[in-house]
Amino acid sequence: MVRRREPTEPSADESSPLLQPIDPGEGVSTRVMKAVLAKKLFGAEPHPTTVGRFEVVGRLGAGAMGVVYAARDPQLDRDVALKVLRGEHRQGVAAGRLLREAKALARLRHPNVVTVLEIGTHDDGLFIAMDRIEGQTLREWLRDTPPWSRVLDVFVQAGHGLAAAHEADLVHRDFKPDNVLV
Repeated sequence: MVRRREPTEPSADESSPLLQPIDPGEGVSTRVMKAVLAKKLFGAEPHPTTVGRFEVVGRLGAGAMGVVYAARDPQLDRDVALKVLRGEHRQGVAAGRLLREAKALARLRHPNVVTVLEIGTHDDGLFIAMDRIEGQTLREWLRDTPPWSRVLDVFVQAGHGLAAAHEADLVHRDFKPDNVLV
């Protein structure tokens, strides 16, 4: 006869493995995924995953080289977005490209271009902290079939941001609906 074990409630004390600091050798994506899973499964509040001084609260999106996270800046009490390179891109050419991107964006001030707040290092890689834009990508927004006059207005604004980058001698290289926020 097989006896079924009754489930037990996880301990909420500090000795709980869910509340222990997360191994700093793990990538940010792994730490965020573990925190979300622990919260969903056990209602546990694990130690926040941090990148530099920023507390990661969720994932916003991902591209070929990196992941963008929603984060909180506790020192300045503001929401930010963090662009973090994936593990295999943390060093070398990709890191150099991210640094150049951050420096270029930091020189650019335009209402239709995201503002870079700072650049830092974490887990032997670079990250960029930027203003967090609440909204959705242009691709997602277009699925709702907005009126053509509104579509035209949004495309003109995106064009103004791109023109400002060109005037500052910057080339975006990856301008597409998934990289425009509405």
